[in-house]
Amino acid sequence: MIDISIIIVNYNVKEYIINCIQSIQYFTTKDLTFEIIIVDNASKDGSPEYFENNLPEIKLIKNSENIGFSKAINQGIDVAQGEYLFLLNPDTKLLEDSINILHSFISKQPQIGAIGPKLIGENGHLQKSFWRVPTLLSTFLSIYHLESFNIIKNYGHANIDKPLSVDTISGGAFFIRRNLFNSLNGFNENLFWMEDIDCCNRIKQQGFEIVYLPNTSIMHFSSKSAEKNWTIAISNQLISKIKYFRLYHRPFEVFLLKNV
Repeated sequence: MIDISIIIVNYNVKEYIINCIQSIQYFTTKDLTFEIIIVDNASKDGSPEYFENNLPEIKLIKNSENIGFSKAINQGIDVAQGEYLFLLNPDTKLLEDSINILHSFISKQPQIGAIGPKLIGENGHLQKSFWRVPTLLSTFLSIYHLESFNIIKNYGHANIDKPLSVDTISGGAFFIRRNLFNSLNGFNENLFWMEDIDCCNRIKQQGFEIVYLPNTSIMHFSSKSAEKNWTIAISNQLISKIKYFRLYHRPFEVFLLKNV
């Protein structure tokens, strides 16, 4: 078994995923053994051909259609050989040896099931990548673009300059123990969005802690795959919120969300 399997789902973001892979190969210490697995969701931008011709060391899974993030991640994990999994968005870029920092932190603390690094935009500003579990109020505020009022959900009063135990972390850079992820049966494939929040819920149900680790930063260019079809993306987000509420909330809350 190798140390880490890095799994990236690609959908028509060739210019970003190439930079992502190059940053992984450049910064990651040779003291760790790792593999990169790309699951391509029927990209038409020439990226699968580029991987085959220029990156033969990478494991490539090519889908004939866009099956979504959750199913694609689970596909990648089926062939992964790492003791740990690092689920990484294609529109990210390492700025330092983040993978080694994440691995060193979690491997020394068996009570921690998953961790997420600090995510910053290309302008250097912090991107929110950890949250409390959604409530009906916090979800309404998000839907109506009132995130500035979501102080409780966003840990507005917490010290985020030190490692912080949180409810949930972003699936954009999600470092998790392989045996734990297997015990959860992977991501919920019925969710096109919020699969990371659902996964975090199930991690905590098994008694593990989830930690936001600001000790290392990864650049995230944010939602580049979703921008390829924004109308479908927004629709799937709302549908997934409703599906998520059906799993964890009371029926009347589901009813209110459906009729928002």
